[in-house]
Amino acid sequence: MPPGKCFASSSINQVKRVAHNPYSSVKGCSQPTYYSKMIKIVGIWLGVIWATMAVAQQGAQQRYVGLQLLNLNAEPDYGADIIEQSVGAGANLVVLTIYWDEVYKTATSQPDWRQPDRQMEQLARLGVKAGIRIMLGRKAERLQGFWTSNEIMNDDLGRPLWGAYGRTCFSLAHAPTVTKAQSFLKEVCQRYNAYQSQGTILYVTFVNTPTQELGYHYETELNGDYKQVYPTGFDYSSPSLEAFKGWITQQYKRINKVNYIWGTKFTSLNDVRPPTTAYRPLPAYRTRAGKDWYLFSHLQLKNFIDQSIRTIKQVNPSYKVVNEYGAVIDAQAAVRGTIAFKNLDENADGTKVHNDPYWNHRFITDVIRSNRLGKWIMNETFFSPVYSDDLLIKHFDECFENGCNVVTMVASTKDTRLSSIFGPVAARWKNRPWSELRSNATISYKVTEVLDSTSTMVEKAWRTHPQPSPIDVKLEEDILGEDYWRILAANVYPVVANPIIDRATKPKKTYSYTLPKDVFIDPDGEIVTIEALEKPQWLTFSNGTFTGTVPDQLGESKITLRAIDDEGATVQTSFLLKIVNVNQKPVVKRTLPDFESSLNQTISYPIQGDIFDDPDGVIVRTQAIGLRPWMSFNSKEFSAYPQEQGTFTITLRGIDDDSAYAETSFKVKILNRSPIVKQLLPEKTIAQNKAFRFKVPTSIFTDPDGQITKVKAVGLPSWLSYDAVTSTLTGTPTQLGTYQLGIRAYDNGGDSVETAFVIKVDLYGTQNVPPVLRYTPPNAQLYVTQRFLYKVSDSLFYDTNGYVDRIEAPNLPSWLTFKNNEISGIANAAGMYSVTLRAVDDDETSTSTTFNIEVKQAQLSFELIQAGKAGLRKSLGILKNGDVLTEATLPQSITVYANSEAPATKVNFVLRGPYSKNYTATRFPFTLFDEEMGFVPIAGRYVLEAVAFNDSAKVSTATIQFTVKSDQTLQDWEAYPNPFDRVCNVKLPKDLELASVEYQLLTVTGSSLPLNKSIVTVVEETAYIDMTSLALPKGTYFLKILESGSLKKIIKILKL
Repeated sequence: MPPGKCFASSSINQVKRVAHNPYSSVKGCSQPTYYSKMIKIVGIWLGVIWATMAVAQQGAQQRYVGLQLLNLNAEPDYGADIIEQSVGAGANLVVLTIYWDEVYKTATSQPDWRQPDRQMEQLARLGVKAGIRIMLGRKAERLQGFWTSNEIMNDDLGRPLWGAYGRTCFSLAHAPTVTKAQSFLKEVCQRYNAYQSQGTILYVTFVNTPTQELGYHYETELNGDYKQVYPTGFDYSSPSLEAFKGWITQQYKRINKVNYIWGTKFTSLNDVRPPTTAYRPLPAYRTRAGKDWYLFSHLQLKNFIDQSIRTIKQVNPSYKVVNEYGAVIDAQAAVRGTIAFKNLDENADGTKVHNDPYWNHRFITDVIRSNRLGKWIMNETFFSPVYSDDLLIKHFDECFENGCNVVTMVASTKDTRLSSIFGPVAARWKNRPWSELRSNATISYKVTEVLDSTSTMVEKAWRTHPQPSPIDVKLEEDILGEDYWRILAANVYPVVANPIIDRATKPKKTYSYTLPKDVFIDPDGEIVTIEALEKPQWLTFSNGTFTGTVPDQLGESKITLRAIDDEGATVQTSFLLKIVNVNQKPVVKRTLPDFESSLNQTISYPIQGDIFDDPDGVIVRTQAIGLRPWMSFNSKEFSAYPQEQGTFTITLRGIDDDSAYAETSFKVKILNRSPIVKQLLPEKTIAQNKAFRFKVPTSIFTDPDGQITKVKAVGLPSWLSYDAVTSTLTGTPTQLGTYQLGIRAYDNGGDSVETAFVIKVDLYGTQNVPPVLRYTPPNAQLYVTQRFLYKVSDSLFYDTNGYVDRIEAPNLPSWLTFKNNEISGIANAAGMYSVTLRAVDDDETSTSTTFNIEVKQAQLSFELIQAGKAGLRKSLGILKNGDVLTEATLPQSITVYANSEAPATKVNFVLRGPYSKNYTATRFPFTLFDEEMGFVPIAGRYVLEAVAFNDSAKVSTATIQFTVKSDQTLQDWEAYPNPFDRVCNVKLPKDLELASVEYQLLTVTGSSLPLNKSIVTVVEETAYIDMTSLALPKGTYFLKILESGSLKKIIKILKL
């Protein structure tokens, strides 16, 4: 009986019994003798070995056309019809997804295995291979008892990972949660171990991201809204950042080394943070800091993978484990942490990637195959109505042709098209044995090249070889080698950054000179000691300062200094100290270079250090002579925005305290830029002996820094003339032929540019054709008060036998204008607006197209944040109008983010309540407090108003009220805090008729101050009384509370 045949009608429990007792299926069998039992046991084991070898041999050559079942529907019988259809069409593999959060919906619920059990039984009955994908992510509402918000993967804005189907993931740096996840891996593999022993299971995978891939996710949804998804990197959770700091400390040892290599300014190793990746992640990985962050993330992922594989194989070493990723070679793989997949997959039996149907499947398969020799190579495609059958079949074919053993297709509903895809693919590939491919060429790439976003050159090199022959694409995991850390091995010697010029002083004076801080620098450490090796006896040197009384004797002395860095390396410099009777002129310490630029091109040059030095005094002022109005100079920077051409000499003069001076100069040369051809003239075909007239459009030329002053035609045939006033060519051709002439444009600087114009003369000429629309302009969406700008490209229309003379925009909405081929304006009302663009050619024929602009009213929402440094901030969720928060559930310090749907450059915040604050945030994320600041959530009612601006235009606004409720157990009529600052809270009895309650404040002199109900908020029998507006002086007061005019209580309170 073939292995697995007995499972056709068995439940999972029956499978376990058969596996446990090999004799249970033999009816009427008496107790075997010792020897007969031994013979049977040996026979059984030989059979198992034979079966395993047969399965292994078959598995090594068999190709698998598979259904990937995501099991998005948790119903126990879900998927049976899809499995039946797919297997019936030819699929010989079905991969099941088993969700941790569906088996265990809560930490205390009984496990629900019904769906995977039934699906596994069905596959055994159908006689096809099974794959198991174990999903370790969980839905955000099913985390309690598994991990907390502190252990969720976070981005650098403190926002949690939130992705497809509402799922998130734990931090791989949090060992207790990793252990829980591996316990579930073990439980799954133990449950289906009988199937594994019988050869039903082909492989097992484990995934953790919302898109069911292994690694780090590449985006997150703001507040779980898929419409507000943005790219970002992970993992900036507290466990991950703490592990990262420890790892960086172990590698670099000193903060100066980190700052030198990273180009940062951290004050200590404990302050080190990885680079930010939110909204624009890829540039970070091109830096050394980003590569270190990638390497750390890789090692965390590698550790998790290795632990997980060990866990699975401890259940049964014959389990085949496959690592499946979203991608491994594109730039996004940097964010996923999967570029160095060779190392990640060191202990795995196979590698699988998920290709988009439009990707280069042959190239990606070559990449995996070349680096995983002897291992299973797998790919996955996605069934969707938007993808044609031919496209998906091509995906299967190209992967199999270049070496894949397994290709699966994700499908979640029964569809007749499944058969039309699985059928031809299975017929072509299922019975064609897999074999090793021989490549015709080899290329290579490095991990750091992918991190630098230069890996596209690898695919370009791959395309230069004949296709579809397989090509080896070898990965060098350079970031994992010793050379990556070689930069740390050698100490960088200190250097003399700014030599000291010779100094001077007069006899019998008290002398003092402090070394500038930038004389010596240590690029990768710090200067720990500066000592004077040589100096006159009358001079002392301590803490960087020379002091002493100058002797009454003229002359000079040599002073030699030595600087020593924190690794003992040294550097020396010397200067002379002269004793003289006359003032020493200032000297030029550093010069400025000459500059070349053109009109309206910014020049900016930062000045590092002093330009002048005075040997025996001080520079009292620096003059800049020859500055033009568009130039600016100060001690820190020279800048210019040229408005005229020419060569300008700027002289800098440094004047000392005796009015002596030194000068240095530099030149600023503003050059004319030649005009350029903006649009080529089309070839014209005209009729012989027929009058020809053509107006040359001067708009085909433009000048980047001036204007076109003249256009002329050169190289004209004898029958053609040019009128410069009207820019018109006229003439009647008498002979057939092709004529090429030049149209030349001159700018106001005298430079020129020329473009060719070809005229063909035949018997009939060509009839005019209206302009052609190359593409339809995209529809646009924007928000009220947001500026709209659309540059109509010169390539939008073209004319096949002439030129587009002009583009018009008739009947524009009133808030839009059209000028210089730009449509612009500020939307002042919501609505749908239609815009028409019309191209008119040189024969006045036209073509039109339209697009729509949808103008919406922007919304502004608030997000409650745990305050702290970058990387430690935590999102506590959306803050809505009317929310009631409890002190016990809030951190010690909170702040608020404002998220505007419309682009914004600043947000004005106004917070009123027990804590009040006005603040303007001018950078994203827009937060009520800058940096790590926040406020203590004191009990009371708060009003928060925010107005978002894009430059000076208001784009959105919102006002909410929320209340912070005390968690103190209070007695009726108890006031707190007492003494109070702005808000005093009172616990009211339950039987009080709140609608009839009045509040008054009495002073010690008996004066009464009625309290308006607008300053009182009552939440769950607690009155929050905000007395900020009363501007009370500190002292003793009495709070008088009445119900329907009758006195209920007088409470003594103290105002701070």
